[in-house]
Amino acid sequence: MQNAETVLSILKQKSENDEQYVFDRIYRNLFNEEFYIRAYKKIYAKQGNMTQGIDGKTIDGFKKQTIVDVIELLKFEQYYPQPVRRTYIPKKNGKMRPLGIPTFTDKLIQEVIRQLLEAIYEPIFCDSSHGFRPNKSCHTALYQIKSKCRGTNWIIEGDITACFDNIDHDVLIRILSKKIKDGRLLELIRRFLKAGYLEFEKMHNSFSGTPQGGIISPILANIYLHEFDKYMEELCKKFSKGKQKKVNPEYHRLNCKRWKANKNGDYEKANQILKEMQTINALDPMDSNFIRINYTRYADDFLVCIIGSKALAVEIKNKIAFFMENELKLELSQEKTMITNLSHQRVKFLGYEVSKTHENTKQVIDSIGRKKRSANGTIQLLVPSKAINKKLETFRKHGVSYPFVAKVNLPVLDIINSYNAEIRGLYNYYCLATDVSKKIATFKYYHYYSMIKTIARKEKSSVKKVFNKYGISVPRKIGTGTLHIIGMKYKTKNGEKTITYFNDSLKKIDKPMTKINDIFGQNFIGGQLIKRINANQCELCGADTSELEVHHIRKLKDITRKYKKRGTAIPNWVMLMSTIKRKTLVVCHKCHVNIHTGKY
Repeated sequence: MQNAETVLSILKQKSENDEQYVFDRIYRNLFNEEFYIRAYKKIYAKQGNMTQGIDGKTIDGFKKQTIVDVIELLKFEQYYPQPVRRTYIPKKNGKMRPLGIPTFTDKLIQEVIRQLLEAIYEPIFCDSSHGFRPNKSCHTALYQIKSKCRGTNWIIEGDITACFDNIDHDVLIRILSKKIKDGRLLELIRRFLKAGYLEFEKMHNSFSGTPQGGIISPILANIYLHEFDKYMEELCKKFSKGKQKKVNPEYHRLNCKRWKANKNGDYEKANQILKEMQTINALDPMDSNFIRINYTRYADDFLVCIIGSKALAVEIKNKIAFFMENELKLELSQEKTMITNLSHQRVKFLGYEVSKTHENTKQVIDSIGRKKRSANGTIQLLVPSKAINKKLETFRKHGVSYPFVAKVNLPVLDIINSYNAEIRGLYNYYCLATDVSKKIATFKYYHYYSMIKTIARKEKSSVKKVFNKYGISVPRKIGTGTLHIIGMKYKTKNGEKTITYFNDSLKKIDKPMTKINDIFGQNFIGGQLIKRINANQCELCGADTSELEVHHIRKLKDITRKYKKRGTAIPNWVMLMSTIKRKTLVVCHKCHVNIHTGKY
C-alpha cells in the first residue's frame, strides 16, 4: 500500500487544484496500517486516553494486533462504533457540561478518518473559518476582525442555538456526499453519528449532533458550517458596493474656508477651522453608496461587521436565520443574536471586547512632520475587566492578595511553576489586546503576592522571610539594572538551573502566532515510541518478541510521588520510566501483567 503521507498529499493536491473534484474509494485507506500508526502517534500522549470508555478499556496495553483486528472488521464492514460514556464536568457558571468518552479503538479510527477528511476539505475551507483548523486559532479570528473591519458601524453577534447538538445527520451526510462518493466511508461516519451514549447505565440513541468527545466532531462541524461560510461569502459580495465613501459635505465646507483663510494670510483663523475639522468625520459616515460586509467565524461563534445602515444589518440577520433554518436545520437564537452599534457599545467575542476608535482621537506626527489623526474608526481589541476580576477571585479578597490554599501542599518549585503557567497563559491569550500591559500588570501584582503568601503559609513563615529565603536578583526584561524577584535554584542532569516568577514583557503583540511550535516535538516523540515498538524487545526484561504492549500512565510525577508517600520501595519499572522520562513503557505481555498485579 502507498505511504500514508503520500496518500494525504495526493488528496490535498487534488482538492487544491480542483475545488469541485469528487473523491471515491477513500474507504480502502482504512486498511492501511500506517494510518493507524500515525493516528496513535497523534493521540497517545493525551491524558484523556487513560479514561475508560464503555468497554472498560483505555489506551494502556496498545499493541500492533489491535490495528490488525480493527482492519479485519473494517474490511468486511463489520465495525460498529460503541456508545460513548457520558459524564459531566463543572462549567464556570456553576452548571455542568456533558462530556462523552469514546472507547480508545473508536478514537483511533476517528483519527484516521479525521486525517482523510482534513486532507480533502482543508484546502477548500473559507478564510473566514478559524475554529479547529491547522494554523488557525482564536487569535487569527480576532486579528481578521481587527485588520479587515475598520470603519464598522454595526455588528451582528451570531448565536446558533445548541449548534453541535442539533447538526442534522441526513443534511451532514448529504453535504459529505457532494465531495465524497464512497458509500462505505459515509456509512461508517453515519454509524459514528448514530452510536448514541450511555448515561447512568441507560442507553440513549443519537438523533442529531456530532459524536460527543469524538475526534471527528470538530471537522464534521466545520464541513457542516462550511455551507454557511460559502453563503456568507456570497452575501458579502452581493451587498458590498462602492470604492470609497464620499467626502463629508460639512468637512468639505470647512476645508474650503480654511483654504481661503490661509490664502488671505489669516493663519490663526485657519488653525481654528482645522481644529474644528478634526472633530468631525472626513468622509460621509451615512454614504448609502458605500457598503462593506465582513464575516468571521470560530466554531459556532461568528460576527458580521457592517459598514452601512441598521436596516441593512436587520435584513442580513433575517437572511442568516432563514438560511440556517431551511438549509442547515439550525436555529439562530433571536434573543442572543444581537445587532450592536459599535460606535456606542463594545461587542464580546472569544473572550475579548471589540470596540472602535472615534474620529476625534489624539494627533500624531507622520513621517514628514505633518499632524494627523492617529486612527479613524480602527478596530480595537480589549481585555474585559470582568474577565480579569473573575480570575482574581481566587487570589484576591477585599482588595488584598490571598494565598491559594489548594496549592499549599505542593513543593515550592511546583508552586512557582503553577503560578507561572497561570499568568503566562493569561498573557498569551490576551497579548493582542491594546490594553494588555495595563490589565495584566494589575493581575500580576495580586497574583505575585498571592504566590508569596502561599509559600509563606506552606512554610508557616512570613512574607518577609519568604523574600529573604527565595529572593533572587535577575536582569530586568525591560530597561536596565536588576530585579529582586521570588525564585529558586534547582539541580538537573545538565547542571543547576534557576526559575523565577514570570518576568517577561507584557507588551502588545501586533500579529498572531499562526505556526504551531510543538508539532515537530510531538512527531519526534511519537516517532521514538514507534521505533521502540518496532525494536521487538521488552524494555523491562529484555525478552525478544514481536508481541509487545505499551504500558501507559497518566502522569509520571504522580506515580513516583505515590510510592514516596507510601514510604515503599519504588518498582524498577517506575525507575525506568523516570530515567527515560516517558509516560510509556514497551513491554512483553508477561511484564505488563506483572506491572498491574504489583509483582514488580
